[in-house]
Amino acid sequence: MTIRLAFIVVIAAGCAGEFTQPTATSARRIAPVKGFASVMAPVSSITDFEAFSVGGINGQYDWKSFGGSGAVSPGSHCAVYDHVIHTNDAFASVAFGALSLRISNAVTSGCYGDQTFSARTADIAGQSGATSLSRDGLTNFALPGAALRNHFDAEWTLRSATPGEAQPGLEVVVSPARGDDHRMSWVRMADLPDGLAISVASRADASNPGAFQLVTVATGLDRSLSHSIRLTMDFVDGPGNDVVQVFVNGGLRYVGQSWETFYALDPNGAANFGRNPPAVNRLMFRTGSDLLRGIPGDPAPALLGKGFLFDAVRVRAFSLPRSVDDCKAGGWRDLFDSEGAAFSTQGSCVSWANAVSR
Repeated sequence: MTIRLAFIVVIAAGCAGEFTQPTATSARRIAPVKGFASVMAPVSSITDFEAFSVGGINGQYDWKSFGGSGAVSPGSHCAVYDHVIHTNDAFASVAFGALSLRISNAVTSGCYGDQTFSARTADIAGQSGATSLSRDGLTNFALPGAALRNHFDAEWTLRSATPGEAQPGLEVVVSPARGDDHRMSWVRMADLPDGLAISVASRADASNPGAFQLVTVATGLDRSLSHSIRLTMDFVDGPGNDVVQVFVNGGLRYVGQSWETFYALDPNGAANFGRNPPAVNRLMFRTGSDLLRGIPGDPAPALLGKGFLFDAVRVRAFSLPRSVDDCKAGGWRDLFDSEGAAFSTQGSCVSWANAVSR
């Protein structure tokens, strides 16, 4: 059953932008995906953190975390968060190897741009007109030469850092983002008395586009096991028609919409961000405290040094065919199916496009 909880939202600007100068820069329901194919879209790779250095994550392999552990740049962050590259114990190393990203909400803030962001994808994803430029036009959050694609695909694995005990108050939010306070979806992982829980928030109510519609999609997940989360986004031109899917441990648990309605129709969203939804090219791992704005996010100081371990992070941006015509005149060479597999011929592209349009 879908649970709707409406909150009044006033977006706060992120505490820091990305210090990168700008560079020149028909709706179809997409069939659910079940797993990664053997031939992948060559736009990203899995981050397992084994090559990272222990401690602060900011600046390692294009990851950004101005407020993470070890942050020292004055004025670049609102708080010093419990986000760190962590040496795994024997329990975690069985599945995750020697190192993982560990995050708890022992410290929180209302800021965004100083949270932890994954490495950027080679391209960006969004509908026509989606931008990777900051509101002042001075920062481009995309990598040089990035093209706009219509599909975003992200996956990560998590497990509790304390598998033998509950962590009351633990919650971390992961969102498709671009490096500042712009997000296009929201997945929350929390530790509840009966186990771990996964929730998704959309803003699909056109009559109240500033309100969250919160849906709990999985509960009672075993703290002693690893769990995979996958989020896919299909961007379609026009308002209210993007398709968001969330999978938990390989099973489809949620189909909904992106936050594009907020940017297009909500007065606060339009005033602060313009009416074009942002492009996305990375994940934001956030420990936020927004209680004054009606959004959960209490700090939980007792969780310092604990929280969730994250590993096997994969983020990709590529294009799917929206119609048979997209496959023609060589277009199939730049397209992939919803599992990220390249088409071998125009015919295979046409067959796939026909199948998902039925």
